[in-house]
Amino acid sequence: MQLPAVQTKFLDLPNSFSLRNGATLDKVRVAYEQYGTLTPNKDNAILLFHALSGSQHAYGYNPEVPGIGSLWKPENHEGWWNSIIGPGKPLDTNRFCIICANYLGGCYGTTGPATPCPADGQPYGSRFPHVEAADQARLQALLLDSLGIERVHLMGPSVGGLIALSFACQFPERVRSFISIGSGYRASIEHRLSLFEQILAIELDPDFQGGDYYRGPAPKKGLAFARIIGHKSFVYQEGLEQRARKEVGGNYGLLTWMTPTRSTQSYMLHQGTKFAERFDANAYIRIADMWAEFDIRDHTPDGTFQTALEGFRRSGIPALIFSIDTDCCFRPAEQQDFAAQLEAAHIPTEFHTIASTKGHDSFLLEPELYAEPIRRILAARKPKGTA
Repeated sequence: MQLPAVQTKFLDLPNSFSLRNGATLDKVRVAYEQYGTLTPNKDNAILLFHALSGSQHAYGYNPEVPGIGSLWKPENHEGWWNSIIGPGKPLDTNRFCIICANYLGGCYGTTGPATPCPADGQPYGSRFPHVEAADQARLQALLLDSLGIERVHLMGPSVGGLIALSFACQFPERVRSFISIGSGYRASIEHRLSLFEQILAIELDPDFQGGDYYRGPAPKKGLAFARIIGHKSFVYQEGLEQRARKEVGGNYGLLTWMTPTRSTQSYMLHQGTKFAERFDANAYIRIADMWAEFDIRDHTPDGTFQTALEGFRRSGIPALIFSIDTDCCFRPAEQQDFAAQLEAAHIPTEFHTIASTKGHDSFLLEPELYAEPIRRILAARKPKGTA
């Protein structure tokens, strides 16, 4: 079936935007897309949050996003979740209006390190501030305000689930339901270290120049290496040889003078070098660091789940949690703990463990495994306190 043509829209905030760390951005632009039509009372919206290296383009066909240069490659043109979004699909565009926005600090249209700073017209680069998940959630609440939307269903895979959780805890009165896929309430120590390694890989590239590289060559070697480090946690490692292409060899001079002798080597080099052409290194650092530091308990004065989830509980928000049994980013035991914490806070929680050989990427590759519970929670009664 031919995909519908879509375009990225932009919101320019009328006022400056302050971050939790005290920094302020005088001008902020948010890149977002909408699929489906809002009802007259705007009560059918789903706010979707993308993964680490995703974008606002979740559905349809979009060959160009103004203002982002050469990063918008052919692999970006088709929506990253076409398998879930569309007429008759779990996120049914005949019933719902789905909204997805690029993150602050990203590189696909929302203000980020490559954006010219209003003070001097030069890219922010190293001057771009640290961004937290709570900042991302507040910015997307402002996007909803601009669209006149009071309440939404929340959905987020991977990093998107962390931001969705932050949104639900900050703005529980605006949430109809909460769906988390391959995510959690914090990054494990193992994954925090992996993200730290990825950041170091970028910073140690001589072309990084402390983050101020926009007038010269981009640190593609470091970014490609970072992606290789990260990619091994996105796939099920025991199935990596089956997932890797059969052929070996190829020219990967960006990273190594050696000719790969195994399909897994060729596969990982291909993933890294391809990614380095479509993403910005500074943006990757900002979002990876945001992921590494996230723990929902840090957003409360007493550091407890009970306080973090109190508004969630009070608003009666139902939660749907998907764990993937081969996930190396958010392992099943962590996911079970997440669901247990929600249940302990008296939050209606439905928990599913997905059996998959695809690892963390299962949510992108196996939509049929997630479809029925998603349909059910979106069709369920509205939580108490909603219109």
